[in-house]
Formats: sequence, C-alpha cells, structure tokens
Amino acid sequence: MKKVDVNVIYYGKPYQTIISILSLLKVSGQYINSVYITVEDKQPFGHYGDVFKVIKAIEPVVPIHLYYPKSFYNLEILDYDRVKNDADYRWTVPYQYALEHAQMKWLFIMHNDMVFHKDMIGDMLPLFEDENMAGTGSIGQCWSCPAAKAKLCGGNAFMKYIPSAEEAIALHEQYDTPRQKRDLEILHSGRIHPLPECRLNEYACLINVETYRKTTLPLGNNGCFGGNWEFTADLGTGWFHQMVNQGHKFTHLSLEEYAKHSSFNPIGQGIMAYSNRDNYVLSEKNALKYLIENYGTNASLDSKTALVAGIRERKYRFRDFRRKIIPTAKNIVKSIIRR
Repeated sequence: MKKVDVNVIYYGKPYQTIISILSLLKVSGQYINSVYITVEDKQPFGHYGDVFKVIKAIEPVVPIHLYYPKSFYNLEILDYDRVKNDADYRWTVPYQYALEHAQMKWLFIMHNDMVFHKDMIGDMLPLFEDENMAGTGSIGQCWSCPAAKAKLCGGNAFMKYIPSAEEAIALHEQYDTPRQKRDLEILHSGRIHPLPECRLNEYACLINVETYRKTTLPLGNNGCFGGNWEFTADLGTGWFHQMVNQGHKFTHLSLEEYAKHSSFNPIGQGIMAYSNRDNYVLSEKNALKYLIENYGTNASLDSKTALVAGIRERKYRFRDFRRKIIPTAKNIVKSIIRR
C-alpha cells in the first residue's frame, strides 16, 4: 500500500492540532507513515509548553518527528541566496524541513485547525499515477481573485482560463481585491499565468516529494513552497507559478468535500485567533469540548510531563523578554550618551 508522511506546523492551538491529526488518522490512517510536527520558535501569547499536550496525545498513535526551527519566519520576503546556502534559515520556511526530510514519496501538508470527515489522501494518491503530477489539493485563492469574481476561473479551471497580459491587467483594475496593488505589480512584471493569487493551498494538499526536491531550493532553482519572494503575492504563489510554467501538473480537489477548516473559531478565519487572546481561548475551549466528546481525551499531562512543559514555557518566555528588553535598553543608553 502507498504511504505518505504528514506535516503540520504547530503555532499554538494544541487542542485543534490534536483534532486535526486524529481526524485525519480516522479517515486516512491506513496511508500514513508518520507525522512531522514543526514547532515554531515563537508561540502565541507565550504558550510554549502546550505543545507537550500534542506530543502526549499523538505519539502513542503514530510515529512523530519534531523539528524546532532556530528562528521565526514572520512571512517576510526571503533572501534567495541565503535560503539556498543556509539550512537553518531555509528550515524556518513553513513545511520546508519536512519536504526535505520526509521518508515517503508524498507529503501531505495541512493546517492545524482542520477536521477531516472523508478520506482525502485515498482520493489523492491515484492522481500521482501521472508522472507529471506535482501536487493536488484545493487550488486558488478564489476569494481574493478577480477572475473568480467575474466567473471566468476557479480551482478546476485555472488551466483553462489563460488571459493575455492586457486582459489580466484590465480585470484586476476592475475589481477591488485585498491585494489589488500587489497583484497588478506582479502582472506588470510579466507574470501572467497562473494569476497572482493562484496557488496550491497549504491547508490540505499532497506534494510529490521527489519532484519537489529536484525542482526547488536547495537542489533546484524554484523558491520554496511556503515562502514569500520578491515576485509573489502570498505564500505558495511563487512556487506554484514556477512549477506550472515548467510543465508540472496540479489537480484541484474541493476541500469542503473532505474537511472543515477553522470550525472552532467563531470568527471563522484561523489567523484571527492569533491576534485576539479572548478569541484564541474561546476557540481552544470549543476544540477541547469536541476532543472530549469525540475522542474521549482531554490531553491532560502527567505530573512529570507537566513539569517539563512548565520549564520550557518559563525558559522561552524569559528569552522573549530578553529579546524585547535588550534592544530597548540599548536605545535608552544611546539616547543618554548623545545628550
């Protein structure tokens, strides 16, 4: 039987992370070899110890590989040469460590706020019988693309709608979209198709690892899947544009057929949980209730693990304090000296 590895980025939301992995295992477990969990160097609201809840809940069920990047990628534009030559820097880019280290031929990438209800991996794997298939999943940020608003394009149609530069620019000028200015800059640079907002969405997709490694940094020339580059509108759009124009294939699957995304967040958008503490707490409270009712666990830690989690939390909170206070102190000293 064909097997895949799985990668999830852990940036807070322990209960939602546990549900994401357990629900995937429930519907697609027969295809899963192991789970790579990238634990971000920065955690929301200083909750550095919560990751042990995930480890405690998942490790007995499926083999896990933990990776702790040495710094936090804040979605800034990446330095191409440094990405190519500096592994620690490159592995701060979301999903990159797992894409370089996965043991299986395919890597299933997902967000940590998913609830799967149908076997997505089982439907994805047969698509890779086509040797040119590089990835599959939900394609396109259609909610922010004027071509979708004009009913000219969509996930299933991105290879059918190939506008001229003039048509694409006129279309983007007509519709007021979230990144209209940036999208027009990309179009004026000559990058027309796929359109600037188009990508293989990272919240649930399967990537051919061998193809990825051959074509993408550090061995290939393409920018990393999870990065922002000088020529991109958002994460993943640059890599997708390069791959499509090199002749690689992608197939769209509707996410809603297989999973719910960010279902515990009352706002409905997962990113918002990180900027509002009350919303973050409420989302996790909702997820814990679901976890108990559907999986019979509250992911509580034994005393020994709780002690280790507490030590980690205090250590990293102190590190964050030093990172914040030292530059401030230096600036104060400099201002005093100037007087």
